[in-house]
Amino acid sequence: MEFIYFLGRFHVLVLHLPIGIIVALLVMEWLVRKDKYRHLESAAGFMWIVGAASAVGTVALGYMHFAEGGFDGASAYQHRNFGTGAAVIMVIVAALRASPFAGSYRPVFLPASALLFVLIAMVGHYGGNLTHGSTYLVEYAPDPVRVAFGLGPRRPPVTDLAMADPYLDIVAPMLDARCAGCHNPDQRQAELDVSTYERLMRGGETGSVITPGRPEVSELVRRISLPEDDEAFMPAEGRTPLTDRQVQIISWWVSTGATTGTLLGDIDGALDAEIRPLLNAELGLDGS
Repeated sequence: MEFIYFLGRFHVLVLHLPIGIIVALLVMEWLVRKDKYRHLESAAGFMWIVGAASAVGTVALGYMHFAEGGFDGASAYQHRNFGTGAAVIMVIVAALRASPFAGSYRPVFLPASALLFVLIAMVGHYGGNLTHGSTYLVEYAPDPVRVAFGLGPRRPPVTDLAMADPYLDIVAPMLDARCAGCHNPDQRQAELDVSTYERLMRGGETGSVITPGRPEVSELVRRISLPEDDEAFMPAEGRTPLTDRQVQIISWWVSTGATTGTLLGDIDGALDAEIRPLLNAELGLDGS
């Protein structure tokens, strides 16, 4: 199975080929309807065949990648279903375009390419959800839009360190930027989802990743503190790692009890002289 997984990883590389071909087909099928560009007819037929072959190959690699596991949310299934549907349509239209009866079906080719363009946009949308999380596009949207997508209003900027929520204002933005790409409701690698406090504390396939008050035995702290060339280092696959300062802050947060729904000023001993400048720098405060 590992060889299947190896091949499946190439899905994210080759998927750009059918997308480009579909865009080109939409343009070509519009042009060949004009006498001036009728000479592109044979090229369009060839492009349909190449596009169908690339779509089938991309979908096959996608199924191999899906077999690796960790793709559990609705976006994963929608991405797979729309991609499969697009490939099936492309194969059917390519067969008609290459048949001796292509002339009889000429009115179908432009609408078909337009439909494929819409389908591939949906495939890309749900694929983006897998990569960045389903709320990625609306993260910085106005509050009414955020609320409509279940995000809730944006938190106001922190101006006083003592009034900051240690998780919501400090730790959560770090995890969202560096970890949520692989650990979200749609792509729970190792069964871990860091999109909310409750899901983070629930842990993953090996159990809890945070032991409040004990960063030295917390799996999350261990993984982000490893050397980058270690196989267990997180984030994996060459993604941008947390900074040394952020690793220190997360370790500190765990040591204080990994709390949320409270204020830093209410946590005894939280704002000591060692952590205060790190928090100020992370939040862009003046350091006072």
